[in-house]
Amino acid sequence: MSSLQPPEIVDVTIEKGVQKARGSFLTLAVLGFLAGVFIAVAGIAMIRAMGTMPKEWGSLVNVIGAAVFPFGLICLLLAGGELVTGNMMVVSMALFARKISGKEWLRNIVIVTIFNLIGSLFVAYFFGYLSGALQGDFAERAIQVSLGRTKDTFLQGFLSGIACNFLVSTAVYLNFAAKDFIGKIVGIFLPIMGFVICGFQHVVANMFLIPMGILLGGNTWSAFGQNMVSVYLGNIIGGGFFVAGLYFLAYKVGTGQLSKK
Repeated sequence: MSSLQPPEIVDVTIEKGVQKARGSFLTLAVLGFLAGVFIAVAGIAMIRAMGTMPKEWGSLVNVIGAAVFPFGLICLLLAGGELVTGNMMVVSMALFARKISGKEWLRNIVIVTIFNLIGSLFVAYFFGYLSGALQGDFAERAIQVSLGRTKDTFLQGFLSGIACNFLVSTAVYLNFAAKDFIGKIVGIFLPIMGFVICGFQHVVANMFLIPMGILLGGNTWSAFGQNMVSVYLGNIIGGGFFVAGLYFLAYKVGTGQLSKK
């Protein structure tokens, strides 16, 4: 078969989670930086694709941007990368299986978060701002997208973060399920396109989108900080509970496999 069966995906996810949790600092740092870069470059491409399209185009503008953005996650998952939102699901699954400790879970999440942020800010400043890629006609769109991330209340950002990482973690999960290159691309592409169309909030994408607006003079660091807290917490719940927790409950606890160990 070209894909794993649902119970097999849980086993693979647990194995991947153990590997990630026990990765060296250097590996996590480099791959975390690269993941931030991939997501941020995808953000640049999305903004330029949406460009100066008129308001009359309505939701079509979002669909076009959503069709472009998924290549960032496709690149980091297939070439290699440590994305904290994905790890909120993958490493949590290993924690639920009692294969790693809470300390190992926290170590991975903290290191990857820091280097996702560094990679995102690097791209925002050097590739988005200094290169001129998001200057001129594209600056207004970049600011508009940035402000769209910070306009939500804490509760809205939190709930949006849950929904977002439910879809992002599902994309990572489907990547593990597929055995062939095309299957992995399709499995990643569809959920990511879905979350972008819905406008849900992804903490690593926001690590690029909001600072990009700040660099262009259209947003503030205080708004960025507030957004990070609400969306980050929501992303943890979306990936750690709604994907890792529920699938683990269904295929490990529900089948009695956990109690046999």
